[in-house]
Amino acid sequence: MSGFRFRAQAALDVRRRQLVTAQRDLARAEHVRDAARQGVVDADAAVARARRAASEQLGAPRSSTALEWYRFWILRLDHERAAAAALLSARDRDVTAAAAACLRAKQRCESLERLREKARRAHARAEADVERKTIDELAARRFSAWRAEEGRVRW
Repeated sequence: MSGFRFRAQAALDVRRRQLVTAQRDLARAEHVRDAARQGVVDADAAVARARRAASEQLGAPRSSTALEWYRFWILRLDHERAAAAALLSARDRDVTAAAAACLRAKQRCESLERLREKARRAHARAEADVERKTIDELAARRFSAWRAEEGRVRW
C-alpha cells in the first residue's frame, strides 16, 4: 500500500500560517499594551512628584503666581495621566481582540490536525488489514501445500 497522504495538507499549512500570524499579532499587541501600561505608571509617578514638589512649596513663602503655576502643572499632568489610561484601555481591547483571533485560528488549525490524525489512523488500519490478509493467505497456501505433501507421503 502507498504511504499516507493527507488531502487537505495545503489547507492545514494555510491554517498553520494563520495561527503563526495571529500569535505574532497577539505578541505585538501585548508589547504595545505593556508600553502603554508603563506610560500610565510613568504618568502616575510624575503626578506624585509634582504633588510632592507643590506641597514642599506651600511651606515656603511664594507668590500666588508660583502656586498657580504648580496647580496648573499638576492639572496638566493629571490630564496626561488620563490620556495614558485611555490609551491603555484601548490597548487592552486590542489585546483582547488579538487573543480571540488567536484562539479562533488555533481552533481551526487543531480541527484540521484532528482530521489528519483520524485519516492517518484509518490509513494505518487499512494497511494493517492488508497485511493481515496477506499473512492469512500465505498461511492458507502453506497449509494447503503441507496437506498436499502429507497426502503424497503417506506411510
